[in-house]
Amino acid sequence: MLKTSKLFTFFQGVLRSYSQIFFSESYWFAIPLVLVSFLDVSAGFSGLIAVLTANTAASLLKFDKLTILKGFYGFNSLLVGLGLGYYFEIALVVIIMAIFSGFLTLLITITFQGILGKYYLPYLSIPFLICIWIVLSARGMIQGIESNQSGVYLINKLFNIGGNPVVSVHQWWVGTITSNFLNSYLLSLGAIFFQFNVFAGIVVAIALLFYSRIAWVLSLLGYSVAFFAYSFLGMDMNQLGYSYIGFNFILGAMAIGGYFYIPSRQSFFWAFAITPIIALVAAGMLGLLKPLNLALLSLPFNVVLLTFIYSLRFRTVPSNFKEVQIQEGTPERNLYSYQSFIKRFPNFGWLPIKLPFYGEWLVNQGHNGDETHQGEWANAWDFVIVNNDSAQFCDEGNFCTDYYCFGQHVIAPAEGTVVIVVDGIEDNPIGQVNTQKNWGNTVIIKHAEGLYSKLCHLKKGSIVVKAGDTVHYGQIIGKVGNSGRSPYPHLHFQLQATPYIGSKTLKYPLTAYLEDGKEIKTFSYPLKEQKVKTMEENILLKKAFNYMPGTQLKWSIKTPKGKEKVNWEIFTNAYNKSYIYCNSTKSVAYFQNDGVYFYFTHFDGDKKSLLHSFYLAAFRLPLVFINGYASTDSLPVNRTFKGWRLFLHDFTAPFYLYLKTNFEVSMTLIGSEFDVDCFDYKSKLSGYSFRRLVFSKNFKLRVNNNNSLKLINENLQIEAVCEPY
Repeated sequence: MLKTSKLFTFFQGVLRSYSQIFFSESYWFAIPLVLVSFLDVSAGFSGLIAVLTANTAASLLKFDKLTILKGFYGFNSLLVGLGLGYYFEIALVVIIMAIFSGFLTLLITITFQGILGKYYLPYLSIPFLICIWIVLSARGMIQGIESNQSGVYLINKLFNIGGNPVVSVHQWWVGTITSNFLNSYLLSLGAIFFQFNVFAGIVVAIALLFYSRIAWVLSLLGYSVAFFAYSFLGMDMNQLGYSYIGFNFILGAMAIGGYFYIPSRQSFFWAFAITPIIALVAAGMLGLLKPLNLALLSLPFNVVLLTFIYSLRFRTVPSNFKEVQIQEGTPERNLYSYQSFIKRFPNFGWLPIKLPFYGEWLVNQGHNGDETHQGEWANAWDFVIVNNDSAQFCDEGNFCTDYYCFGQHVIAPAEGTVVIVVDGIEDNPIGQVNTQKNWGNTVIIKHAEGLYSKLCHLKKGSIVVKAGDTVHYGQIIGKVGNSGRSPYPHLHFQLQATPYIGSKTLKYPLTAYLEDGKEIKTFSYPLKEQKVKTMEENILLKKAFNYMPGTQLKWSIKTPKGKEKVNWEIFTNAYNKSYIYCNSTKSVAYFQNDGVYFYFTHFDGDKKSLLHSFYLAAFRLPLVFINGYASTDSLPVNRTFKGWRLFLHDFTAPFYLYLKTNFEVSMTLIGSEFDVDCFDYKSKLSGYSFRRLVFSKNFKLRVNNNNSLKLINENLQIEAVCEPY
């Protein structure tokens, strides 16, 4: 069984070597490409030998299994083998050359992976170019090889493939389809696999269309721009055919428009703009390589794309032209995942800075305040405590001790290192200020390079930390006072980029707080007169969704078809990302728990599985109970739509997204706050096309006080129970 699994994995890597030529990891997309490569048996057989050699050698030498599986170590060797079979008739010496060149290409691939990997650049098809040039340059010294004449005798080859019907179709095409543009486009697609005929191009074009609509459109865009650029510049149009350079523009547009960069108006523009550059480079390099008797092949594509990607790394201003960080498999998935991600996590990568106190406080002065928060010091907050009548003090408020916030604990808003402590300044009598020691008793904490928090007007003698101390969130650092330029007790809090007492403020959001007792805020800016409260996660909910690595979840499922049991297990990958793995369906769902929400970030696997229902039902669950609060979110449309709707939407997606899937969840507490029986989540997915409701899916998820879970998928009539773990 283990050997069978390893063999299956090995051949997946071989198949994906074919699809990787189009930047794809789909072995379904690879199948028609394999068939295309065998339209010329010599090329197909030689290519297969070379890729088998490369993947076998990579496995024996213990290179990274995932890289082999995805086809990254095989596609350059495949191209070399295809080239050998195209130039030479298959024979024993050519087979041996395919084996040697496949291994040599692997070594060159590993070398360029190391060289270019230091700069986070792809090696593209550079190893193929180097190896094929070496092999072709050595052909005059090798005995027993003959040129492949199958391209000359195309009719004979077509007859061998399909007999008279195929020959008749070919004759009809030649006599009927006279468009130079269409024929040269199809020839360029076939030429990627060293198949110089329109049949190969038609198969590749159809396979590409079903694999990715965006990639297919980009292939047309790239070739169209090159075609008209050659015409406009007066260059030889026949070069697009006989010199095998047409695919440079196709692959270049696909790479820039949808693979290395998020598909968008900007990516399509740059795919358009870069194509004439590839054409110019192709024309120039054709002249440089001709005296050396070397074929141009994919050199222009490699040179221009690498310089383009590397140059853009030096941008200093953020742009909507975004580089893909995690490859999802197709341009569409890259786009949909990115669109969902920026909506859900607009502040991703920002350090969480929380409120510097416990309990509920009032924003007495916010950003751009009417009193002191102006100019370079506009982005700060003043906090006080008020009673039910909105009063800050008891009695007459003549003394500091009359104020509810005076003497209350001030905590570190995030982990960091104390860099400045000022203490010993007297607290002011009510109504008076100290303009000489403007900030009063102060603590400044460094949280990261360029990010410091400053807490001011603290009570004399209350500060319990010193410069150099490491503090964590929630650690007490002092108490609220009335020192400095402070006429009444309050806490001044600001973020700044430098570690000095008088530093100007930095506009930086606060995360995870409750606003006016009814709304959860993450990465937001509290406003004046708003009441804000530190988040207090519910102990029951925290425990129910505290999925640590090694945790096992055992589900009992009832469906209209009967009963079954499934087991899940929690794992963490090399990037410290947690995920749920379903043993029976091999499905994976990545999740995060930030103490405020439990939410899923990615699903891959069987959409009929219970894990997929759980992924949809618990897409984003609040872990804090607020009576009447409803949380909303949005899902990538490719996770919920399918079929012709999604197929057509893919064509417009880089420019306009008319499909949308909204997620809404509400909570109900059964029992009382002091004696909770359970929490019920009701979640709903709503799919829209041009704002018209297309589908609705309803789920229920119950969290019992013994930590058991009950999931109901109302649409599929699935009921599942997970016992406590």
